[in-house]
Amino acid sequence: MPFNGPIEDRIAIRELLDSYTDAASRMDRADWLACWHDDASWWTHYFDVSGKEAIAATYDGLMGNVETTSFIGQLGSCEIDGDRATCRSYAQERLVFKEGAGGHRLTGRYEDELRKDGGRWRFARRVYKVMIEEMG
Repeated sequence: MPFNGPIEDRIAIRELLDSYTDAASRMDRADWLACWHDDASWWTHYFDVSGKEAIAATYDGLMGNVETTSFIGQLGSCEIDGDRATCRSYAQERLVFKEGAGGHRLTGRYEDELRKDGGRWRFARRVYKVMIEEMG
């Protein structure tokens, strides 16, 4: 999949991914949720949720026992068609659990659908596929 579409939109989508990465690394729930549409969906090998409220509840469940995290994202491709876009990105994530409960390292790929409303791009659907997963 190539990078195509207006450069302004490609930059805005890159900034969305960077904002998501920054919020995830800072464990800033509000900034992280701001990257999603209200009717978005999120699928991983652990869950399949729809709607921002369900995404927020899933985030709370996942992050409740996390002391610190590092999340690094890289955009691999982006194809824009009007106010819709299909993108692929890669992520490396490391979670350190509270009270010495170990950690979790993930490397994976996101297949994303994005939508622009009111001049702002946000995630409409994120599908996460694990490439490497390590616990301990």
